[in-house]
Amino acid sequence: METNEHKDAGDKIRIETLKNPYLQGSKSLATGSSNNLRLRIMQKIDDVPVPLDLELSAGDVIALAGDYYTKPGWWSELRIPNKGGDNLEENDQLLNAPVTSIETHAFRQAYDNLASPSVTQQTIHRIFAIDESRFIPGLLKQLLYTISVKDYGTKLSSNEDHFSPWSLRGYIVGHYSALRMAEIAFYCHKIAQGEIGKENEQIPKNVRSTLTHVLKKIEKDPNKYALPEKNEKEILSELGHRYHALAVARDLFAMHFYSDHFAGGHLSRLGKMREQLPQQFGVWGSILVNNMHNEDNEKGVMVTNSFQPPHPEEGHFQMLREDCKAYGDGTYFNHGNDENRNLLINGMDNSLGDIARLLITGERRRSLEYGGITFLPAIDYSKRQTQPLFILGPDRHIYFRSNLRHIKMLSPSEYEKTTQDPSHHGYEKLTPWKAFLLVLKLRMLAPFYRSEVELLTQKRGHEIQEDEQLCTDKIRCQLLLRKQSNMSAVPSFDAKSSAVPLKVGQWRQNAIPIHAIIAEHGLLAQGNKKQLLEKPKEISHPMDLKPTSLF
Repeated sequence: METNEHKDAGDKIRIETLKNPYLQGSKSLATGSSNNLRLRIMQKIDDVPVPLDLELSAGDVIALAGDYYTKPGWWSELRIPNKGGDNLEENDQLLNAPVTSIETHAFRQAYDNLASPSVTQQTIHRIFAIDESRFIPGLLKQLLYTISVKDYGTKLSSNEDHFSPWSLRGYIVGHYSALRMAEIAFYCHKIAQGEIGKENEQIPKNVRSTLTHVLKKIEKDPNKYALPEKNEKEILSELGHRYHALAVARDLFAMHFYSDHFAGGHLSRLGKMREQLPQQFGVWGSILVNNMHNEDNEKGVMVTNSFQPPHPEEGHFQMLREDCKAYGDGTYFNHGNDENRNLLINGMDNSLGDIARLLITGERRRSLEYGGITFLPAIDYSKRQTQPLFILGPDRHIYFRSNLRHIKMLSPSEYEKTTQDPSHHGYEKLTPWKAFLLVLKLRMLAPFYRSEVELLTQKRGHEIQEDEQLCTDKIRCQLLLRKQSNMSAVPSFDAKSSAVPLKVGQWRQNAIPIHAIIAEHGLLAQGNKKQLLEKPKEISHPMDLKPTSLF
């Protein structure tokens, strides 16, 4: 998504601020700019949150994060599975794998690039002025950004965190970090209000250690942390507000990567080919990555909110009731993207709701229950999809579409056959020489090789519609068989040994909404998937962090 698109989406966020003096606006659901959520940015000094002289709107933070302020290459520390064919295992790793200290430290370094005294309101205004100008050519804008933003060129070229699967894992890690801060804020307020003692064992060990460490630091030099002439109760209350504001800021920072996941060209059709293409074909591969990104953004991909909690009964509430197509950068405001845009705004609100819930109740959600996940789109392979520019075949080789100018619309079964055997369905294996020729055609001869999606005849449209219905009926049948056999009582199920394998790229490993039926989809999905039908793993908080910079 582009800067103005990130900002517009972020400024639609409305949350409960819980009377935090560092969070302003968001007094109601009114959409006027005067009601935009604004927050004081917090930096950490010796692990103590200290407010900077920098106030940004929620949209500002989301727009600036990742593109202008980040640590280049931080995404390389994210736990991303190597695509090996077992899609369920990879999805489980992305969504449910414990967040490591390496990941949280990398995320904090990325966030700290924005939460720095060197970032001024003047610089922020300059960035947005450049972006909003209609008279500055694109290349000149990039040059001006390079002058205004430190290491901008490196940040621009090292941007895998804006694309699936890194974008989802980046959100998981960022939201985890935000909830860590919210948890500390919760106990600061409880202790300040006399509801619990500092050494009470109900307080998680890592939170007790952090507060002990922080209070000792403040006691030695309160002025260093902008906490002069306050008693301990006042200090704890103030820390509660600061940690809360820090939690919101970190979640908003993670929302940049979350919101990128709503752009068609950032979804899983490209997946790890984004890494593989440059590795195998150098600069030509990097250019070709951008071509597929642009094509999927322009043509759109059919998506569904597959992460919604299961509701097997008929007539339940569902965010996405009709076919939804996700477009991409520069198309956010198009009418055809309305459904996708609604999912994004609601998802960001819901994610920040996890923080408010924790501040009020003390409940800290597990990763598979994070609020933003419910609204996140995934490619819906039970619906028609356009031919992708590239396919990663079962032999781990990359294939490209032979006819660059003509894009076929594929039914669900045709798409599956194509991904399983690209060379017999209009694709050629990509070689270094062919990569060079592709770049020549798609860049130097772009007007001649401009792609168009085929116009469907009435007969062809009916054929695809029938295949979609067959796919849906097949899954409905499997769901009924599962319900009749009471599969929930069975601890595990081997899809290989089943006469009726459940080919659903399930994320939550539980019952599937009948109205959100998805065949063969998932963040890293292509082709056949294996599905284990078992209850979600109960995961505990993976780290007992010490009071160090890992927070």
